[in-house]
Amino acid sequence: MTLKLLKTVQIYIFILLFALSGNAFSQINGCESEEQSFYKYASDFIVQNKIDDVNKIKDTVPEISSVNNLFVGKEKFKYSDKPRYLIDGSLPYESTHIKPIPSLIIGGVYLGVLYAQHVGQMNTIWGNDTTFRFIEDGEYALYADKPGHFFGCYFTSYLWSETLMLAGFSWESATIIGSALGFAYSSYVEILDGFAKEWGFSPTDELFNFFGAGFFLAQHYVPFLQNFTPKFIYIPANWHGEHKRVESKMFIDDYSSHTMWLSINVHNLLPQSIKDYWPSWIELSLGYAARNLGDSIHSPKIPYRGSYIYGSPRFIISLDYNLVKLLPDDGPVWNWLRQTLNFFKLPSPAIEFGEVTKFYLMYPFPIKIGNVRF
Repeated sequence: MTLKLLKTVQIYIFILLFALSGNAFSQINGCESEEQSFYKYASDFIVQNKIDDVNKIKDTVPEISSVNNLFVGKEKFKYSDKPRYLIDGSLPYESTHIKPIPSLIIGGVYLGVLYAQHVGQMNTIWGNDTTFRFIEDGEYALYADKPGHFFGCYFTSYLWSETLMLAGFSWESATIIGSALGFAYSSYVEILDGFAKEWGFSPTDELFNFFGAGFFLAQHYVPFLQNFTPKFIYIPANWHGEHKRVESKMFIDDYSSHTMWLSINVHNLLPQSIKDYWPSWIELSLGYAARNLGDSIHSPKIPYRGSYIYGSPRFIISLDYNLVKLLPDDGPVWNWLRQTLNFFKLPSPAIEFGEVTKFYLMYPFPIKIGNVRF
């Protein structure tokens, strides 16, 4: 089920590019109202001239004096203690001003992807249907799939929010609608799973979908929560001496190769008097993984509901890097990419707690120097 949710994430990246192309189409004569033309002119003027203080251009372009209340200010458009970026370098509107062409493109792409995936899955995993049923499936992956649902819905909500802001939705509206779209899609998948003969509606899958979208929304209204960022890392298990999940078909359902994280912005949480002693780009992450799933040779039996599950649960404490702070600032696309890549964890020093407690210099890769293993 995480498989079907996360398969679409890469599609949404292209939606952002479609939205940008819509900005060019919107300049065709007659496609914008006078008010919309003014909004676009003001936005482009500020971006192209890199103007931070609107008062500097009031004398040159008097009609732009009202722009103070048009866009969210840079000092406000932030994630935790760092700037937030849109892929075209613009700032979001304070109130919604729909851009028709980008909105139509986004809507069309979304419906097209939804239809194509529905048809494809009706011919495969949803083809053999049955009566609707509930099924709890977390034990097969020692519940490593549940954080995947959380992250998948959270990240999808983020991408939708970014896309909607490019289409002219306000920051708040884009956040609300983006969260709703992320959760609605995952719910649609889960409901159809309920009718599939080989699947079923998983209450805990749906619960973690809800938590993922809900957490993204909550971060907008409770900025303190922005100090806690969900992250994901996939590194094939055989690359670091473990074994892939038995019966996995793709990297997305190979939970033995996944590690889910919650990264903590320590610097921003410290008292002002000691902030200087903790580098702002270093964070602390808490992780969970389940290695060697379904592997009766390389993993122990774990009692579960009267039967046994093969797998090795691991809990990890790791250092982490804040890419927005670590990597240099540059153009709009680069800034947006480093912001987005910051949702993906990079190898770093860590302590793993499992059958044996281990220290890693570059988790999850073991490094040997002579007879010493790090």
